[in-house]
Amino acid sequence: MPYDSCSSPELTVPGRREELLRGAAAGARSAFDLASGEAPEGSFAVLHGLYWLTVDLAAAGPVLLAVDDLQWCDSASLRYLAYLVRRLDAVPVLVVGTVRTGEAHDAEELLAELSLEPATVVIRPAPLSPEATVGMVGRRLGEPVSPLFGAACYRTTSGNPLLLRQLLRALEADGVRPDAAHADTVVAVGSRAVSSMVLMRLRRLAGSVPAVARAAAVLGDGAALPAVATLAGLPEEDTATALATLARAEIVRDEQPLAFVHPLVREAVYRDLPAAERALRHERAAQVLRSSGATDEQVAAHLLRAPLRGDEETVAVLRRAARTAADRGASDSAVTLLRRALDEPPSEDQRRDLLLELGLLESLLDGDASARHLLQAYALQDDPRTRADLAVAIARTHVFASEPGIATAFAREARRAVPEELPDHRQALLAIERISGYMHGLDPAIWRTEVPPVPVGEGDGARSLSATLAFEAMLEGTDRQRAVALARFALQEDRLWVVDDGLTWIVAALVRMLSDDDLGDFWSRARAAAYARGSLLAVKSTSVWQGFWHWWRGELNEALACSAVALEQDRMWGGTRIGEPYIRCVEIHCRLDRGDVAGARAAADAAVAGGRSGEGARLVHLALARLLAAEGRPEDALAALDSVPEPVPVPNPVWNPWRGTAATALHALGRTAEAVPLVEEEVRLLRRWGAPTFLGASLRLLGELRGRAGRRQLREAVDLLEPTPASVELARAQCALGSLPDVPDEEAVPLLRAACRTATRRGAVEVRDRVRAELQRRGCVDDTHPHGGRWLSNTERRIIDLAATGLEVREIAQQLFLTPGTVRDVLCAAGPSASGDGLKSFSSPPPDRVSPENR
Repeated sequence: MPYDSCSSPELTVPGRREELLRGAAAGARSAFDLASGEAPEGSFAVLHGLYWLTVDLAAAGPVLLAVDDLQWCDSASLRYLAYLVRRLDAVPVLVVGTVRTGEAHDAEELLAELSLEPATVVIRPAPLSPEATVGMVGRRLGEPVSPLFGAACYRTTSGNPLLLRQLLRALEADGVRPDAAHADTVVAVGSRAVSSMVLMRLRRLAGSVPAVARAAAVLGDGAALPAVATLAGLPEEDTATALATLARAEIVRDEQPLAFVHPLVREAVYRDLPAAERALRHERAAQVLRSSGATDEQVAAHLLRAPLRGDEETVAVLRRAARTAADRGASDSAVTLLRRALDEPPSEDQRRDLLLELGLLESLLDGDASARHLLQAYALQDDPRTRADLAVAIARTHVFASEPGIATAFAREARRAVPEELPDHRQALLAIERISGYMHGLDPAIWRTEVPPVPVGEGDGARSLSATLAFEAMLEGTDRQRAVALARFALQEDRLWVVDDGLTWIVAALVRMLSDDDLGDFWSRARAAAYARGSLLAVKSTSVWQGFWHWWRGELNEALACSAVALEQDRMWGGTRIGEPYIRCVEIHCRLDRGDVAGARAAADAAVAGGRSGEGARLVHLALARLLAAEGRPEDALAALDSVPEPVPVPNPVWNPWRGTAATALHALGRTAEAVPLVEEEVRLLRRWGAPTFLGASLRLLGELRGRAGRRQLREAVDLLEPTPASVELARAQCALGSLPDVPDEEAVPLLRAACRTATRRGAVEVRDRVRAELQRRGCVDDTHPHGGRWLSNTERRIIDLAATGLEVREIAQQLFLTPGTVRDVLCAAGPSASGDGLKSFSSPPPDRVSPENR
């Protein structure tokens, strides 16, 4: 009704009403239907009367006129307010109004007049802060609010109070609690909540405005005005007018290039289109963008959603876009584009090359799909060099994705089919044939030749073969110098990283580790290269063996973190999960070093349940035997060692340390006389190999078994281990030497305290407890203190750093090849200060032993 916004409670009191509506204010009577005749809306008499009514009210004290939602206010009330604000000098009256931009009004000029009045102060509130958002969430859904949940609400609404209110209303209706477990629910519920509000607002807009909104939604943020106009079928001038209306309605931003105010708003407009119509509009959008000179990736983004028509040009654009994506390391995007091209479908000529490109990219991310598509491409190829390239890729993929024996057989048959003029390809296939045969536990007669091959040239195949031969030399354990030379050649210039996603270069790096040949920053560079290529397989392989490297160095927390990540990535890549036994072995050994026998048992049970065969199974049996000894079951430990599968003899104790485990079990049974010769033989073999870390560990065990007579071996062990990075092994040797009764306190106590500091810092609880007991026996105080907080692994630190940049859980997971659950767990543990320096319960490793990964 007219002047509906101008009513006052005082006018409902008869005596006060008569007092106010007299004199100059009498003209206001008709505004409240109190006079028998009605004055025209907005007549001067009414406006003048309302003005004096306001002044009279202010005479009793300052007056606040508060009008919410001016855009819905009747025209007569707006006319009164416009009249009033020009006449408020020296009158204690404050007019406060709120207006929602973009809502149509019959008297737009009056709203404009109000906002442009010189005395008017226009306030455009900024979005809510993250803290304010969490406060609103807590008031609506209850306290406490998980930091992850609060952050999800803030990201979903960008701090827009209206969107947040809609979101909270929907979350409350669904009974969603504001905890970390429901953080992912926010986006799904928010989309539904915002959609109805946006569509209602859009339908109030007249003419061509909804059509422009839909065209903009199909094209997406960043669309140019000409493209929106063409897709909407409108002149550019009309499109610009419609976009201005959409901006006032807070559907798009008033800026170029075009952007919606929030992704949920665009999603609401986009999803309002039927699926079939969306597909046709995307097809039309691709045509519009192609004709305007857009990039292949921009065009391909719409072709992904366009109808399938068997169009050769569509296939060509998708392939070009995939190459661009692959070149910048976005392998998952490239695979998506190529799979869509395969669905088009392509012509027969296109199909052959497309299968090749797709299979090679899938080898980085999806083993099963890669093997399938590469084999199809191999069957269609007739060019000898291309077939040879494909054969190498297929053979490598079979190692990880197919059952034992398939990789070896394929590599052997393919090698025989490769022409003589491609010797490097033959060497690459021979390398895969031999290493897969060993890894899969095949009969050596199948893959081993009587005379070992000799690498020829400096190609990638020669380097792969060198890596395999280095590994075989390490197994023999007789010529460390040759093994290291072959491994170094294989890793020169990091060339194998480019052609091999985690087989032969891993083998070469392992040989160098087991030879005590310093790798420097190899693992950090390997990880960076794997991320740059977008290769999940390479990232996974790096995680597995970087974990082994950390364990070897005594960095138990880092090793366990790498193993956890590697397990997750192994599941994501698929295949036969050949990597799991290696990962479980590292976990078992690390947990035993930490004194966590129950955790080691859980890891061992998981490894046994996997039922793997081959080299991984052999290593699991060895780790299981050590676990059984730690559980106080020495007889079972010896039985487990007797059952270790060993199709190929492994004389070198650095890769087959069964003697040390057997000696520990025999000693526990009181059969030390049988244990000592075993370790003496192990020491002899390790002296021949010449790697100080492993020799020192074996000498320490021999010294412990000999008791007081083992002092010389223990001193040698400490001397050998001190220059190496094997910190926990050094602590064991220091503890053993310092625990000998005939070692005086002045020598023993410094050794024990050094061992205690290292064991405490590394989390080696088993060693720490032994050292503390010996210090107590000698009447000394343990002056070491446990670290104040849990150390961050490299992966945890990367997750937190990425979260601090504003990336969402899913985006971090995609970037680091993790699952969203893992990312969420890390951020939950980090708490509200998950932004790097502000962490309270996490810290970095102490500075005296910082690995290259933590520099």
